Amino acid sequence: MDKDNKKSFIIIATLIFNTLIALLLSMTMKQVPIGVLLFISHSIGLSIMASNLLIVGGQYTQSIGKIVGYGLTGFVVGTVIAFGGVPILFGFELDYSLVMIGLFFGVIGLVLAWLYLNGLESQEALDKIKQKLSGSNTKKLLWIKASDAKGVVFLVHTKDIKYFQSQDKYTNIYTQDGEYLINTSIKQLLKQLDKDYFWGIHRSTIVNLKFISKVSKNEADKLMVYLEDETALSVSRNYASLFKKM
Repeated sequence: MDKDNKKSFIIIATLIFNTLIALLLSMTMKQVPIGVLLFISHSIGLSIMASNLLIVGGQYTQSIGKIVGYGLTGFVVGTVIAFGGVPILFGFELDYSLVMIGLFFGVIGLVLAWLYLNGLESQEALDKIKQKLSGSNTKKLLWIKASDAKGVVFLVHTKDIKYFQSQDKYTNIYTQDGEYLINTSIKQLLKQLDKDYFWGIHRSTIVNLKFISKVSKNEADKLMVYLEDETALSVSRNYASLFKKM
């Protein structure tokens, strides 16, 4: 549920809940006009709800402690509205007990809203985890059809590839056994390769992490990746942050 839908739900839930409470109270407090009960219930309930929405910058808090804390501010505002409005609008002398009843059910209504929203957030979080897990199970590129210098086509397993490097309109594949050529771009390869093993280190280069022997700066203060066969690959500044974690 997004922020706007949350607000709508809270407002509607508060209105419905407070109306029901006022109707229930009218059955036991027949001496009090139903309009007065509705006014008190909504004045306090909506003020408590509004304080939770406004104080936290328009995002309803899920902390029960904050709900109670912010609710006290709303209660003060709602009480002022109720005490000032009832005599003027209804000519009815307000009883303090009615305010306390309004406070009690206003807080209960917000707690119910919090419990409902918290359940929705938990479900959303669970759905996101499921999506990530399902995404992690998607098939990664394992075999690549490539050709050698003579045009002979081979199937190359990605675990044997040391690095990819683009050249003109093609991409060179460097393995322990030789070099091959494909017409797949570096950008496309990055989307298909397993990111746990293959990192882009330059817009023209992808390296297999298992073949890296060290990462250090050269004499020109340029960050370099050195492979086990002493091949040196340049790391662009855009990718340098990847190796700060190593």
